[in-house]
Amino acid sequence: MMTEKELEQAVEDLLVQVCGTPRALSNEADLLEEGLLDSMGVIELLEGLEDLGILLQPTRLPKDLFRRRASIVAVCRAACFSGKAM
Repeated sequence: MMTEKELEQAVEDLLVQVCGTPRALSNEADLLEEGLLDSMGVIELLEGLEDLGILLQPTRLPKDLFRRRASIVAVCRAACFSGKAM
């Protein structure tokens, strides 16, 4: 099992890969509004998270969750350390 720090780093690395820019890690970046993360990117992100053992159910998550790095990391942390799919 990953530590919280390892989890955060893995999610951030995946975000940079999916969004194609380190700008995705900025606290000010609205990933959806700025077009850094589109619908295909969300699917790619979810698949990458699943490869990391983090299961998120997109139909149970509000779209706004994908606006910011911090909210994505937070839901991944909750899913990873609760052992339940979110």
